[in-house]
Amino acid sequence: MPCPTSEQRPKVVITGAAGMLGSALLALAPAPVRVVGVDLAEGDLSDPEGARRALAPRRPQVVIHCAAFTDVDGCTRDPERAFLHNATATGNVARLCAQLGARLVMISTDYVFDGTKGSPYTEQDPTNPLNAYGDSKLAAERLAAEELGDLLIVRTQWLYGPGGRNFVASIVSRAREEGRVRVVADQWGSPTYTRDLAAALWQGALSQAHGIVHLTNQGVATWADLAERALAAAGLETATVERISSADWPTPTKRPRYSVLDNSRWARLGFTPLRPWTEAVEEYVKTFL
Repeated sequence: MPCPTSEQRPKVVITGAAGMLGSALLALAPAPVRVVGVDLAEGDLSDPEGARRALAPRRPQVVIHCAAFTDVDGCTRDPERAFLHNATATGNVARLCAQLGARLVMISTDYVFDGTKGSPYTEQDPTNPLNAYGDSKLAAERLAAEELGDLLIVRTQWLYGPGGRNFVASIVSRAREEGRVRVVADQWGSPTYTRDLAAALWQGALSQAHGIVHLTNQGVATWADLAERALAAAGLETATVERISSADWPTPTKRPRYSVLDNSRWARLGFTPLRPWTEAVEEYVKTFL
């Protein structure tokens, strides 16, 4: 069978390519794909003309939109900036995708929920963000849906991986330096490894799946559970993890207590669920830390 020409291979643009998830997507791009990464150097997506400069000349068939202002406390301090870089930018990207006839895969968050349900959230559950980050990402989802139909919104949570600042790397570094860490033990989620998520995102991006889907590594943990597993993988069993309440770790941002995402729609679409978070964090720590 002849190899496909470059014109026959789908062209995919990844926004936020310098970030933790974007860099994982670039590293794990499947062979049949022509992939291009763009970041701020190519254009400010919150500006319509900047978004056009970044995307239009590349004529993508698919855009995986990872670019975002993800500093949750930063969003709380500056909600206008959060809306600009999360919602307005996504609207600009979606509008260009509609004009170019491109499919859009948008990365969203568990923070669109308030964490009061007490069981894993499905895609049909009512949203109710508690903070500016969640507000801005929910607005991004809605703006994208207004602009085009060929849209896959992927909500995920608690990301860590190579190529960016993250909780796991920070906790291992602090434990190595101090031998003791204080970690919140009354917030629950599903820690998600960017390289596992990226591999799955490629499957979703190149499929016909659309709408909203939840996608995380399997299993539930508190931040303290994640810290203990990471330190064990790093050979730091003697380091102390002090389990504390959210009230003992004051931040300007109100966060959902239980924002675990139900991944069953991903499985119903015919995709393989991601592996347990415990396996993924062990691989990350042993390989990259």
